[in-house]
Amino acid sequence: MALASAVKVVLGSIAFAIFWVLAVFPAVPFLPIGRTAGSLLGAMLMVVFRVLTPDQAYDAIDLPILGLLFGTMVVSIYLERADMFKYLGMMLSWKSKGAKDLLCRICLISAISSALFTNDTSCVVLTEFVLKTARQHNLPPHPFLLALASSANIGSSATPIGNPQNLVIAVQSKISFGNFLIGILPAMLMGVFVNALILICMYWKLLSIQKDEEDVAVEVFSQEEMNAHRFSPATLSHNSQDFSRLELMAVQSPHPHEWEPGPC
Repeated sequence: MALASAVKVVLGSIAFAIFWVLAVFPAVPFLPIGRTAGSLLGAMLMVVFRVLTPDQAYDAIDLPILGLLFGTMVVSIYLERADMFKYLGMMLSWKSKGAKDLLCRICLISAISSALFTNDTSCVVLTEFVLKTARQHNLPPHPFLLALASSANIGSSATPIGNPQNLVIAVQSKISFGNFLIGILPAMLMGVFVNALILICMYWKLLSIQKDEEDVAVEVFSQEEMNAHRFSPATLSHNSQDFSRLELMAVQSPHPHEWEPGPC
């Protein structure tokens, strides 16, 4: 295979650098176009700089993978509209036996939902319920948000639809869904267990504090607000104003306990 010329390498690196900046920092002041448009801009620059020919660029588009991703997102949106994630959120605090039990539940539910609905969908939708549950139980949210994020990434490895990387591997290697699941599931379950154990050890002192009575004066979200708080597949985020309010409430929530992690 012939090496590309130095000019193509430099121009390709410039196009990739522009894409990388826009992907990592979607609100760049001089070009606030977001991740999606930034990806398209990077691809367009590859053709404009003649790093790739138009035919090569078209051949790089994998329509089966894009179609499967689109179908997965549509199904996820339908299940979210049907309040599937609301019931998953209710399971977080149903007959909860304390903070450690709540953290383990978050790890398990996050892992399972991300394997079925993609990790992006699970994190974006379940964050709302994790914040609400932690606030109602007068607990700082950050251990539980860490459990949600880390377990979602671990759980998404179990199925081809858990994340786009798995989908590329499964489609190009022609591994069936069942074989993929059987091969990865044991490692995924072990990863979730180890992840929960590490988080419990990190926050043992905080999670061992006896749960206070729920603060009835704490503002909770109404059913209308929860129904309006919908997942957007185009931006992979909720309404920014609502999400900012959730974060602000989590940070400013008064709490009598220390937030530093304690030893095991």
